[in-house]
Amino acid sequence: MNQLSQQGQSFEFDVLVIGSGIAGLSYCLQLLKLQPKIKIALISKAELNESNSRYAQGGIAAAMATEDSPESHIQDTLAAGDGLCDTNAVNMIIHQAPQAMRELIQLGVPFRQESPTIFHLAQEGGHSHRRILNCGDETGLTLIESLSRLVERHPQIHLFEHHIAVNLITHYHPHRTDIQGEVLGAYILDCLNNQIDTFKAHCIVLATGGAGKTYRYTSNPMVATGDGVAMAYRAGARVGNMEFYQFHPTLLHHHRINNFLISEAVRGEGGLLKNAETGERFMKHYAPEQQELATRDIVARAIFNEIEQGQLPYVNLDITHQSKAFLKKRFPQIYTTLLSIGIDMSQDMIPVVPAAHYQCGGILTDIDGRTDLMRLYAIGETAFTGLHGANRLASNSLLEGFVMGQNAAHCSLKDISSPPKANQPIPSWNSPGEVNTRRASQINAHWRGLRGEMTSYAGIVRTEAGLQDLLQLIIRRKKVIEEYYWKHCITRDFIELRNIVLNAELIVSAAISRRESRGGHYREDFPQKNSTARESIARLTTPQTPFI
Repeated sequence: MNQLSQQGQSFEFDVLVIGSGIAGLSYCLQLLKLQPKIKIALISKAELNESNSRYAQGGIAAAMATEDSPESHIQDTLAAGDGLCDTNAVNMIIHQAPQAMRELIQLGVPFRQESPTIFHLAQEGGHSHRRILNCGDETGLTLIESLSRLVERHPQIHLFEHHIAVNLITHYHPHRTDIQGEVLGAYILDCLNNQIDTFKAHCIVLATGGAGKTYRYTSNPMVATGDGVAMAYRAGARVGNMEFYQFHPTLLHHHRINNFLISEAVRGEGGLLKNAETGERFMKHYAPEQQELATRDIVARAIFNEIEQGQLPYVNLDITHQSKAFLKKRFPQIYTTLLSIGIDMSQDMIPVVPAAHYQCGGILTDIDGRTDLMRLYAIGETAFTGLHGANRLASNSLLEGFVMGQNAAHCSLKDISSPPKANQPIPSWNSPGEVNTRRASQINAHWRGLRGEMTSYAGIVRTEAGLQDLLQLIIRRKKVIEEYYWKHCITRDFIELRNIVLNAELIVSAAISRRESRGGHYREDFPQKNSTARESIARLTTPQTPFI
């Protein structure tokens, strides 16, 4: 055991953007289109193009067909949201969708087309029309690569890869309770050099994505650890609807490939869900009209029930009635990946399970991404705009990320052009701590335990007794983790663990409070809806982040 200071460098930028998915990239490009001389720091936890957005297979929703309309898209979004959508946010974002698609095309995104004037539009669950623009089954990857190329070439964007934010730096007036706190920057760990740098900016944008790694089974990549929600909550911002974590119905069930999604578009092209033991097509018992094209909450619960009542830990997805040529063209990535493990989807059924997929709640914002704290914006999956309500409609996520990135860019110009009210110097990170590799290994073991507990107690089906037990386990884990934080040098793994345990506490506390079943939140002991239920909002009364 020895002592090590992690104090690093200090940086000043006009804007600090934390997160490099579609929301963060959209914000950067739109802001520089409005003000080309602005200096941006873009923080990426891993490589630039590693984010939740990259793994979005299906596509991006917009009413582009002549027989479709924004009003129809709005109605489908409200129906999926199960009574908790914010209608203003839904109207604003959905009406911006067609123009957003045209702008993405101008930015170089090659959406599939049937002809020079007609897009190939896919069908997904909950949609009344084919309205999913796509790049085959690699829409997210294609989109992120297109935007990343533009970002990498822009001289005003300073990219910091392999950096992870530790905490926001805030200022609260010592004698006023009626004034918002002000965010001045963030402490950020340089993972390669193990030092914590100080970033100061006139505007701070959280675009950190979701928190799928809070659960054992997830479609999300390793970077999805709820960093934005945790940092904003510790700083005093409100978060909401955290209990509504959406489970995607069809993650590939395989011992070696553990986070590969089988796109909802497979069911859109006629894929059938069948009981793995009896071969019965079971969705007729859960959603007689929509069946496989019901919304994700309904399909995920149906699969969960079939697995729970049987002997096998999965159900089958059958699309063998489609030709090999069609499947290879429509789903090239899925076809190739499945073939690599011995599954020919034109002949074999695909074993699937539900998995944590999307955070419908998050940091409370307005329609321009503004949070409770001055100079702090949140966009994309980390934000709670009200678009998704209790359950996200398929392929509305990339749409929200792109549109909110653009809206926040316009709105934040005023903050960027004016200096912060707090004019004190920001101190560098200065907390020398112990380096104890044995203790670090023991602390990180909490990650595995926590994720398993969240899946068992706060997954697709929940009960009061289970949630209360889980909350006590989380509180005990959190106490150990916080004690370690104040005494030891920290790593990326530890920062993520600290953020995940806070996300878990927020999810479980909200799930306990919501004594009804709605959207992605199903309480076995309260299976009916409560007609008076509203959004669930939480706020830390005493902010815990570094402040001056």
